Order: sequence, then C-alpha cells, then structure tokens
Amino acid sequence: MSDILKKLLVVISLTLLIWAWAYMSQEKSLSRPGSLEVAPATDSDLLVTFSFKGSLPQTKIPLTTLNLKGAPSRLSELLKRYNLPPASQNKERLDFYYDPQEQERAEGTYTLELLEYLQKSSKIQELALTLESCAPPRVDVKIEPLVEKKLPIQCLDENGSLIKEAVITPAFANIYVRKGYNALATVSLTRQQIETARQQQPVSVKPYVNLGVAGVIRESEEPVEVVLQSETLLKPRAFQTTKPIGVFMSPELQNAYKITILNDEELRKTTTIYATDEAFRAYENVAYPLYITVKDSDVVELSKIPPKTVFYNFPSEYIKRGQIEQDETKLPRSATIKIEPLNPVLSP
Repeated sequence: MSDILKKLLVVISLTLLIWAWAYMSQEKSLSRPGSLEVAPATDSDLLVTFSFKGSLPQTKIPLTTLNLKGAPSRLSELLKRYNLPPASQNKERLDFYYDPQEQERAEGTYTLELLEYLQKSSKIQELALTLESCAPPRVDVKIEPLVEKKLPIQCLDENGSLIKEAVITPAFANIYVRKGYNALATVSLTRQQIETARQQQPVSVKPYVNLGVAGVIRESEEPVEVVLQSETLLKPRAFQTTKPIGVFMSPELQNAYKITILNDEELRKTTTIYATDEAFRAYENVAYPLYITVKDSDVVELSKIPPKTVFYNFPSEYIKRGQIEQDETKLPRSATIKIEPLNPVLSP
C-alpha cells in the first residue's frame, strides 16, 4: 500500500470520527410525562398534599409534559429504559418526590414552582439532561402537622363490617392523626386472617386511621394481636345504680327551673344490658349512668310535660367497638318529671 493511500485512509477515518462526535454531541429534545409524589420518607407527624385551583388535595400529581434536552446518546438511553415493560426494575418512569424537610418548609400552604424544583432534583442530575419546561408550571403544597393520640381500636372484616367477637391486645394504639380527631383506630382482617383468629391463634396486624384527605392513612408503629372468641363477648349483665339520674338541659333552664323525677325509684330497678367485662366495668364508673333530656319547649305548658325517655350513658368508645348495648327486646323506660320555677311570680 502506498503512502498516499495510507494517508488518505487516515484522513477518512479522522473525518468519520469527527462527524460521529459532532453528531453525538448535538443536542436533541424529548417530551415525556412523569409524576410528582409526596416522598414515602416524609415524617409521620406531617400531612402533605398537592392541589391546583379548584381541585381536591392529592398526594401524587401527573406531570403531563416534561421537555428534556441533551445529547442524543443520553436521550437514547433514557428512551431505552422508559420503554421497558412495567415490571422491569430498570424501567425509568420519570417519577419525582417531594420531601418538605429537604425544602425546610413548615406548616402552611405555599406555591411550588415546578420547573425550578425539578431542575434541582437528583434525578435530572443523574440523567445528565436539561429540563427546559414542564406542565403544569406550579402547584400548591399544603403542610399540616399531625398530633399523636392514644385511640381505642375496632376490628373490621374485608367488607367493613364490625367483628364484635374480636379481642384486641393491646386495646389502644398510638397513631398520628389530625387535630380534633377523637374516633377509633381500625384493624382490618382478611378472610384467611379471620379463620386463623377463630382458631385462637393470634393474628398480628397494625392499627390505622384514615385521615380523610386524599386517602392518606397513618399506622401505629406497633402491631396488635387479634383473636376471635368462639362465642359472643357480649353477655347479659344485671345493672342497678344508686347514682343520680342525670338531667341534661340548657343553661337557661338550669338557672330558672327545678326538675324533679317523680318515678326515680322505679327507674333504678335492676335492668339487663349486654356488654363485655371491660365495657361493663367502664359503664359502672360513669358519673351519670342514666340520664334524661329536658327541652326548652317543655316549660311552655308545665301542666302537660310529656314523659322523658331514659337513656343509658354508655362510654362512647365501647359503643363504637360494639362492646355494650341495651336489651333491644325491652322498651326504654320513661321518666315522669315535674318542672317548677326557682323564682315563681307571686300573685298580687
């Protein structure tokens, strides 16, 4: 081979390399959708949601358009992973996560400029691409602090029905909830778990509370054990009280009238209720086990006061858990009352 031919081949090779390098270094554009989601590692004592004007709060929002720019090789690699089957561990989904601690944000609502936020994300840095624009351009972020409360626990089946025969140990759980929440925590059992619990084999589950926003739940850090009694826990209990019968009425009536229950002794006679051991003990310790309600309209005509239904002041947490109830085969007792003015007007 002549020297001239060798030189020509070298020139051609170098030219091809330069062209290839120039092609690979040219920036191309690519648009794909993605998502922004509250980071799973967000502290349990915070409720973080996204919303747009007029929309309901969400913990995950779609990023309908992510306009990316970069070297063809980088975009080609991204597309290769983006188009992998959904089950593939290496599939790229362009999912981004928001953690309020990283943004040093506290309680309140503020607007997050998405382009600026995403451009600084570790994912964009790892992709070695430039994010030129995105849609939507911004979103409102709400950060709400939660409080830890000790809550009684109810047990439900897969259909959401109460399982009355459930024995839960311990009976209370510490869970982060929204301020003002005073309801129950829940444990849910599958059909298989119910069968196991019926064999007196404890089933370990974590109690939870639905926060009522965007489907967010908070779980207790500690699980509880559930077994199902072979027979109902509610047993008939003979109940009789010497404690006063409560009279619930408005402050105005309380300051102006005296209420006398004429059949007080009859109302204290032994009656039957159905309760678990724990619920019955709690009911016996209530200050006013029985009570009546007097309305403002009852003083309009004092000579015609209707009988008042006597209510059982069962502890609310045991009612909700289905552990105490009245004997439904018997009619409720009625109180006959007399209402007298505390300062009667004297006739001239």
